[in-house]
Amino acid sequence: MSGAGVVILIAVIAIAIWWIELRIHPIRRCPSCRGTKRNSTNPERWGKCRRCGGTGEVRRFGAGE
Repeated sequence: MSGAGVVILIAVIAIAIWWIELRIHPIRRCPSCRGTKRNSTNPERWGKCRRCGGTGEVRRFGAGE
């Protein structure tokens, strides 16, 4: 097998693993609030996180609805 064939095989395997992991765990912790559900660490500015809407979770890229 040539070098390009090995690279393509590894890429296909990586994409398959990512797709399976995405189907098992479609939701992840919100990167903006880190799951705290608040938009700031400053007590005067606390409120719902804009990205997750106060749930602390967001859909992963490619998960769909």
